[in-house]
Amino acid sequence: MSYKRIKRSINNIKNKSKNNGDYKVNSNSFIRTRKMEFEDFIWYLTLQKGRTTSMELDEYLKCKNDTYKISISKQAFSKQRLNLKPQIFIDLYKDYLKDFYINSPKEAKKYKGYYVLAIDGSMFEIPNTKELREIFKTQKNSSGHRESARARVSGIYDVENEFMVDAIIADCEQGEKNLAKINIEEAGKIIDLKKCMIIFDRGYPGLDLIWFLEKLGIKYIFRLQSTNMYEKEKRSMSTNDEWVKLSCRERLRKIEDEKIREELRKQEYIDTRFTRVILDTGEVEYLLSNLPDTLISEDEMKEAYFKRWKIEISYDILKNKLHIENFTGKTKITIEQDFYAQIYTFNVLQDIKKTANIERKNKEKNKNLKYEYKVNINILAGWLKNILIAMIFVKTDKERKELYDIIIEKAEKNLVAINPDRSYERNHYTSGRNKFRTNLRYNM
Repeated sequence: MSYKRIKRSINNIKNKSKNNGDYKVNSNSFIRTRKMEFEDFIWYLTLQKGRTTSMELDEYLKCKNDTYKISISKQAFSKQRLNLKPQIFIDLYKDYLKDFYINSPKEAKKYKGYYVLAIDGSMFEIPNTKELREIFKTQKNSSGHRESARARVSGIYDVENEFMVDAIIADCEQGEKNLAKINIEEAGKIIDLKKCMIIFDRGYPGLDLIWFLEKLGIKYIFRLQSTNMYEKEKRSMSTNDEWVKLSCRERLRKIEDEKIREELRKQEYIDTRFTRVILDTGEVEYLLSNLPDTLISEDEMKEAYFKRWKIEISYDILKNKLHIENFTGKTKITIEQDFYAQIYTFNVLQDIKKTANIERKNKEKNKNLKYEYKVNINILAGWLKNILIAMIFVKTDKERKELYDIIIEKAEKNLVAINPDRSYERNHYTSGRNKFRTNLRYNM
């Protein structure tokens, strides 16, 4: 379960810290013995809790040295962290995922024999400085007046196993579909894409992305926009679920890549499945897919698509439980360090949560409960970083396992009832002001 992966990840960080040449901006950095070594910077950035840098540093060094007498200045820390490439955190969370998907395949959940992945984007708040406005570009608030630095994030999420398989932070003018292609290619380095079913919301079903998936042999479901999206094909339907030839040639002018345009010109059409579904509100929606009806029936299609809501929850956890937008620096490298470090923490958090839920479910097998109960992610997120800091500094595996068991026990005692009718609405309002300000972090 998760304990073995966490243990191996701790050792992985130690090994990468010893052989850190690929992760240093300056080859001459981290070569002298200091109060904070290369490994310390990794753990510090991964496990910070949103307080002032001075407070965080004092607590970290206290945990490491068991004394408050050793300290480091905020200025020295900030200068040294600029020598740490964000790639270290990307590699760490990818290594953690490979440990699960490649080394522990029997643990992985599938739906009808497929991994179910959801892709979605989100706009992230970043410090509104001149430098970051130039690098990440700006977005206007809802009134159309104030412009603030924003970053576009795109993630591909395993909804059954609850891992963020790949995440990208980029400038806010980047197209969602182009970032989605990168997400998919990166996910393919960890999971066999031909064993995946990828679900997309309404902003994605462009012809070029559909063709991209077809060439890779990936199963997909797209939710179509209510109007002005493949209207000809919708009108051609005589039933609520049928295969339709998606015309290519008449839609080529919007495709910028000449090579893809030529491929689609020769292709003429793509065989796709259109499914008309009725939402609980009474609204009619269309799903576009290439899923055989022998795999997913018409009645199951709506259920399959709505599995994607879990990626909405993942963004809620990142933003409101792990406070990923509470960035600790005002440069591109510090933004990327903080972002990818928290993706690593998120996946560890999800792994521990799953273990706790499995153990709790096994204990309640014979209980007649009105509702299903699951681990309270708020409590677990608050405890996780405290215990992980302690786990990395203990000297024996026995002590480390005892600390891990405390997390699981704490999680099992703090549960929430699951309402099967719950729903999540995305808030599109932007005031132009950030929730977090780097000069007003907590000091307690």
